[in-house]
Amino acid sequence: MGAGRRLAMIPAVLFAASLAASIVTPSVAVAEEYGASVSAIDNVFGPNVVRVQPGDVVEWSMDGRTAHTVQADDGSWDSGNLEPGVEFERTFDEPGVFTYFCKYHGKPGIGMAGTVLVGDVALPGATSGTGPDREPVPSGFADTVRVPQDEPTIQEAVDAAEPGGMVLIAPGVYREAVTVTTPFITIRGMDRNRTIIDGTFERAIGIHVIEADGVTIENLTSRNHLLNGFQWTSVHGYWGSYLTAYNNGDYGIFAYDSDWGQFDRSYASGSPDSGFYIGQCDPCHAVITDVLAEHNALGFSGTNASGDLAIVNSEWRSNMAGIVPNTLDSEELPPQRDALIAGNFVHDNNSTTTDSKDLEYPTFGTGILIAGGEANEIVGNLVENHQSYGIAVLPNLDRTLWVTGDNVVRENVVAASGLADLALGAPAAGGDCFSGNASRTSSPPAIELLRGCGSFGARMGGGDLGPTINLGTRFLDALDGAFPHGNWRSQPVPPDQPSMPDPEAAPPRPAIPEQSVPQPYRVRPVSQIDGVQPTVGKEMTVFGVPLATSWWSLLIGLYGYALPGFVYAAWLTLALWDLIRQESAPISFRARWMAVVILVPFLGPLLYFAFGKSPIPKQLRLLLTVGGIGACLLIALLAAVVGG
Repeated sequence: MGAGRRLAMIPAVLFAASLAASIVTPSVAVAEEYGASVSAIDNVFGPNVVRVQPGDVVEWSMDGRTAHTVQADDGSWDSGNLEPGVEFERTFDEPGVFTYFCKYHGKPGIGMAGTVLVGDVALPGATSGTGPDREPVPSGFADTVRVPQDEPTIQEAVDAAEPGGMVLIAPGVYREAVTVTTPFITIRGMDRNRTIIDGTFERAIGIHVIEADGVTIENLTSRNHLLNGFQWTSVHGYWGSYLTAYNNGDYGIFAYDSDWGQFDRSYASGSPDSGFYIGQCDPCHAVITDVLAEHNALGFSGTNASGDLAIVNSEWRSNMAGIVPNTLDSEELPPQRDALIAGNFVHDNNSTTTDSKDLEYPTFGTGILIAGGEANEIVGNLVENHQSYGIAVLPNLDRTLWVTGDNVVRENVVAASGLADLALGAPAAGGDCFSGNASRTSSPPAIELLRGCGSFGARMGGGDLGPTINLGTRFLDALDGAFPHGNWRSQPVPPDQPSMPDPEAAPPRPAIPEQSVPQPYRVRPVSQIDGVQPTVGKEMTVFGVPLATSWWSLLIGLYGYALPGFVYAAWLTLALWDLIRQESAPISFRARWMAVVILVPFLGPLLYFAFGKSPIPKQLRLLLTVGGIGACLLIALLAAVVGG
């Protein structure tokens, strides 16, 4: 997580709701107080290359089980011994390239080593600069470099390739961690299932493309890396196709601070964060289509990924949770907004055997979750068999409490959800709407009647505290790390996946923005999704409360939704009656307080009871106000317990 994460200062009545803590942050996240954060794990720095501006601070956190050091290659600075859990910071005032290593697990440029780029200096070995100095799009194809015929390793072949060229890799197991700094090359395996990059649980990232635009990686497998299978960082144009990433220690297939990209025909499993990730981009200009994610903590995660992002026509199953775009302060460009989630088959995301970080566990048993996002469209998905929620729109808390707004949930088929098929958590800013969905249950109830798209109710804020409290209680459960989960190193080995047709004869496919990526797509109708189409209908309600299986749940549901209104009405009525009967008080005094009571929602009566010199005894005023709030919270908590 980013450094400095803390609770927002909000009224006590919302504290329980605010326990819905930050859900996902990638290993390359940029913290608000720092230029960059680096995690030292056993035995790699992740990320091993960061770029900051002069005057920025880089923070290294010791997140492994053994001691490390952070020592400059030239000996100009040295952290000394750093035990697990300790942090080290250094300010970089001057532009330049600063390389470092851990003296216990590496040497300069070898093993556990890293680089800090300060300013707009070029990455060592890069064939192009940054910003306007980036390499132009090549006008034609360059030569193909074959592995192992021309070069013995993938890294040497990548270094020898020229923009517009291709690295063609024969079947085999390659124990490497490849860094790509040459733009517009295609890296292709001859056989998706037998061309394998293996990290042997020692190397950080299978293939990492850093500031090299237009790089395509296709038709191969990456496994057993301590961080990610495939990663693109700070690029314009990326393409991952016919890829398999499994049993990697953070993410499967990952794009960060990048735009104009596509992931397609790919598979990701065994990630303790998410199988597929696109984050910190606005606009992203990116598409994820025809992929399969299973046995991950999250199928998809996207922190602050906004603008022209489509997650379509894919299957998300047997993860801890399915599709989870989210908003956090610990990356740039919040809030997350304007993504399309459509034509997906999202089912059975209730796994307790996948590995998971503690901040992913609160999402357990949810198909599609918008966490603090705005203006997203969730349209035409088939979502079924989730222990918590089918589709949920909930607030998210980092340093800021990010509430949802203007999200559209329509024409989805949602069934067999343990708590509710559709959910809107409180607090919500307004504009979130639900229409045309085939579902049975919702929280709050009658969600399409009261918050249908285009209705007055949809413009209102609010939502239901129950789903937010449910998320918060799971966050508390995860603090000690004892929640149910497995180990990413021992997740199931996937079956063979479809390979790219004729990979040897096909020409290179560089990821040229607005030309080759992203490719056009058409969202498949929900009726054509290859899954069991459940028969669902609209929920039936009594006084706005869904018919329950017991009178207790019906009674609690009725109180949970009606009691806050009753309490507020009582406060308003008693405050006005109290002002009217104060005949000795000046009319101007009473008129001012009447205006406050009537015109200031919720807080008006409370302000009067606290500061309006009410003749009602203090003990009764406290019982009326604090007791009323306590009763509402008690009923909400009871409803959350009864609801699971």
